[in-house]
Amino acid sequence: MEKSQNLRNTLIKRYSNLIENSKDFATCINKPLKQSFRINTIKSKKKDVLQRLKEYDKNIKKVPWSKNAFVTDLTNLGSSIEHFSGLIYIQELTSMVPPLIINDLKHKKNVIDCCAAPGSKTTQIADIMQNKGHIIANDSRHSRIKALRGNLDRLGITNTTVSLRDFKSFPNTSADVYFVDAPCSSEGTIRKKNTIARPWKNKDYERFHKLQTGLLKKACEMAKRGNTIIYSTCTFAPEENEKVVSDIINEMPVKLKKIKLDGLKSSPGITKWEKKEFDSDVEKCMRIWPHQNDTGAFFIARMEKC
Repeated sequence: MEKSQNLRNTLIKRYSNLIENSKDFATCINKPLKQSFRINTIKSKKKDVLQRLKEYDKNIKKVPWSKNAFVTDLTNLGSSIEHFSGLIYIQELTSMVPPLIINDLKHKKNVIDCCAAPGSKTTQIADIMQNKGHIIANDSRHSRIKALRGNLDRLGITNTTVSLRDFKSFPNTSADVYFVDAPCSSEGTIRKKNTIARPWKNKDYERFHKLQTGLLKKACEMAKRGNTIIYSTCTFAPEENEKVVSDIINEMPVKLKKIKLDGLKSSPGITKWEKKEFDSDVEKCMRIWPHQNDTGAFFIARMEKC
């Protein structure tokens, strides 16, 4: 408990100067998250599943920025038959945002999810695409592939091929959209149980930055003109967010696109951090702080290959 509180205090101290209301931020990250989920419309109609779930919790609430995201006061939704049978997917709300910023995703034919396991976004993308088209769900860790396959099977997803490979050495493959939900320091998950165990050091941020830049660069190299590349993390750290994106847009023929999701509160990307300046275009990125929507945290950038 003491270690967890020390970690929260470290994060408050490190990031308070980036936030308009640092007191709200500090209060929020000391509160547990409510359980959130989305309904898997591949297997059933939304209204039918909601009717079943309201037998457990009649106060289930829909969030304002998504047609398929809900919050419940239940803490044991993972033990429900709806979860086991793949009618729902338990997922943190901000994790659902990256696929939603592509308005016409359901019309895309080919998608590559570069760091897919355990499959939260892969299964969400498949649902949006109505189980049509083709998704390649790749991950570099064998231990995580089992969870990815299990979630795909449980949710009845048939349009997805699973691959096990370091994405930086992935063979060049055409797609309409490349999702790079990169491994990160996961600071934005601080409100979850059993989250990050210790404060990160500068060398840790540098290590993540190198990994993330390599993954995003590979996606940008593979993309063709007009293709979309989404980069996202669940961390606060500018070293893993704006710095990665700034480095890439200054090296690769890609441009940033403004992101907006009606009903979702967010902040623009930051352009300065610890005496370092980033490309001014990173303001087009989206930062979601925990206190803005009572969620975890996320960073999202949408790029288009020139």
